[in-house]
Amino acid sequence: MNLFTCINDALKTVHKNYQLLFVHFLFLFFTFFGLFLILSIPLGILFVVFGIDMTDILKGSFIEIFLSSINLIKKFLIFAIIFMFCLFVYVIFIISLWIYIFSGTIGIMCQYLQKGITFNFKDFNKYGKKFFWKVAFFALFSALVFIFLTVLFGFISEISSKIVMFLNHYSHAISVFFSVFIYLCILLAGITTFILWITYTLFGFYGLFIKNFTVKDSIKENLKFIITYPQCIGKAALLFIIYILTGGIILSFSSLLAIIPNIGTFLVAVYQFIIQLAHVYISMVVFAAFLSYYIRQVAFSVEASQQEPALSSEDNQQQLQNPPPSALS
Repeated sequence: MNLFTCINDALKTVHKNYQLLFVHFLFLFFTFFGLFLILSIPLGILFVVFGIDMTDILKGSFIEIFLSSINLIKKFLIFAIIFMFCLFVYVIFIISLWIYIFSGTIGIMCQYLQKGITFNFKDFNKYGKKFFWKVAFFALFSALVFIFLTVLFGFISEISSKIVMFLNHYSHAISVFFSVFIYLCILLAGITTFILWITYTLFGFYGLFIKNFTVKDSIKENLKFIITYPQCIGKAALLFIIYILTGGIILSFSSLLAIIPNIGTFLVAVYQFIIQLAHVYISMVVFAAFLSYYIRQVAFSVEASQQEPALSSEDNQQQLQNPPPSALS
């Protein structure tokens, strides 16, 4: 299946549903400035109040300073608990908002690629609420798998470093050779594992929408899908390379703008907003291209499964019309 056809479908999908770009950009904008407000305002109040209280405390005797310090610790312990609770609520809210937007985005892309229906907020809200919990639980499962793989690779890296240190006592050249060799092997294995993980994760999300899987079915069926169509891993790797190269080219222009005298800093600040919008655009195109590939592959597998019974029935009819020579004799 031609990947560039899927990329063409993705470009059409993103352009026809350009509202999704602004939704994701506003989400990034809200996430950054929301975290800035959550951290800056309470910490500013903390430093102001702490400075005033320290000024009053240092005016007394040693015993008064000691007793006032204990009260100050109690006060700021309560403040720290409230601050951590607000931060926890903010993180939960951001994660929930991401799941809602992500669910709505997949739903809008699916309905455009399958039915040609463009963006409208009613459908976006419908998909966001309908698939919220499915996407949330599968995202949790995928995150746990990623954490497990990260810990596993960290454990392997620690063992390899111990082996290299052991070899260094006998031969420095051999230890350097094995250090480079093991590093390259771990790097290659890490990239391959990451591509496998991202392929499995995206197919899992797509299966929830395209085939209406449950989370349990999606976990099992998408593994079978990848084994049946291993070429999808190469498609994912190619899309990942395109994403990295395009993002690198866009980021390289910021260093060129920074060397412009007087207005270079201002241009870089403005360019950062453009970079974020471009990052959202590239991510959406890659995401939609892989979705188009999945939809086409599923349709191809359904057509193949429908043709097999038809071919088998035709073969049976030919066998009845033309029996073998032993039966004629």
